[in-house]
Amino acid sequence: MKKLIIVIVAVALGYVINLKFVEIAYSMGFAELKKEAILINDKKMKVKCDSYALGFFDEIKLENKFQQCINDYEAQGYVVLAAIQNDSDA
Repeated sequence: MKKLIIVIVAVALGYVINLKFVEIAYSMGFAELKKEAILINDKKMKVKCDSYALGFFDEIKLENKFQQCINDYEAQGYVVLAAIQNDSDA
């Protein structure tokens, strides 16, 4: 019984420490960015442009690279079928 209580306390303490670490990291500029776009052409061929970063990154540079991928495919006759954006920060 004593071992079970120690394990429960250790897990709870680890969880609290992890929450505080994540909170501090996000407050210092740590973030996650995920963008994805699916494009399709008239022959029903699909392509995907995606951008993913975790940590400290240059968001403008990633956005430009992602948009350039979309522009390149649109120049070839593809149209955007779906776009997903997931920004996570504090």
